[in-house]
Amino acid sequence: MIELKNIVKTFAGKNTEIHAVRGVTLNIEDGDIFGIVGYSGAGKSTLVRIINQLEKQTSGEVVIDGKEISSLSESQLRLERQKIGMIFQHFNLLWSRTVAENIAFPLEIAKVDKAVRQKKVQELIRLVGLEGREGAYPSELSGGQKQRVGIARALANDPKILLCDEATSALDPETTDSILELLNRINKELGITIVMITHQMEVVQKICRHIAVMSEGKVVEEGTVKNVFEKPRHEVTRRFVQTVGAGNLEKIRSDLKKKYPYGQILRLIFTGEISDRPILAEVIRKIDIPVSIVSSNITMGPDGPMGEIYSHISDGTQAQYKQFTKLLEAEGVKVEVL
Repeated sequence: MIELKNIVKTFAGKNTEIHAVRGVTLNIEDGDIFGIVGYSGAGKSTLVRIINQLEKQTSGEVVIDGKEISSLSESQLRLERQKIGMIFQHFNLLWSRTVAENIAFPLEIAKVDKAVRQKKVQELIRLVGLEGREGAYPSELSGGQKQRVGIARALANDPKILLCDEATSALDPETTDSILELLNRINKELGITIVMITHQMEVVQKICRHIAVMSEGKVVEEGTVKNVFEKPRHEVTRRFVQTVGAGNLEKIRSDLKKKYPYGQILRLIFTGEISDRPILAEVIRKIDIPVSIVSSNITMGPDGPMGEIYSHISDGTQAQYKQFTKLLEAEGVKVEVL
């Protein structure tokens, strides 16, 4: 388990102090895929660097598997860091080294025997799907291939934790999906705890099981991805949730109200198993009112499908609207009247 206890990080500015992290306390369970989300300047990248002690906190404790690593000596900390892999937004590869040589680099530093090192490199190349590219240089690789090299290198010392700092931000959507599938497979096959630092809520939705939302150095909301998506409490979280799929909720509200000035517009939020059931069709038959689907977005997450449907009821009474909403909510659908 990763335990962050009241972490504070303050940088000395020219004329004032900069409070990057303000009293963050988090527990991340072994084997979890945990997302830390925030806009630029929220403190999330500083926090992840504190986890592996590349950045020292001003106060607070970092405890990993019961060991308070922020109190270790430099030599002890170097050994602990071998259990924590890290991948970056811009890959951080050595451009004068081939794919195989980049992956082997941390093993060389750890003074691993050459034969063992070569065997490990080949295993990792197969794991990340880079067979046939062992002798290629970074300049000859696509962005997705570079990130696969970065992932393989981060796994070289068999870490228990993998930190991903904006690991998909520089990639196109299709490549992002392939990297997320790889990380998900690594988590399942190797049991590695993954901490995802990102400003992309769709990344969290697709791969993470738990989430912490940061703003101005603080954690303003945390919980399971399912619960946070269903009921975002903080304004920052609501803004993030609105960015997923169909776009900004306020713009959708405005556009739909202009297009459908009569009747009622509903936002229906589906998660988990109920996404696979014909709930909407069944309720429409019971109420017998004209309902059309005007927009939708369903995404597969680690706990199953989740997403939203925007529907327009073109005719009906207030009593029918209320009954329609009541029947949907009884089936587990979250309903918001726009």
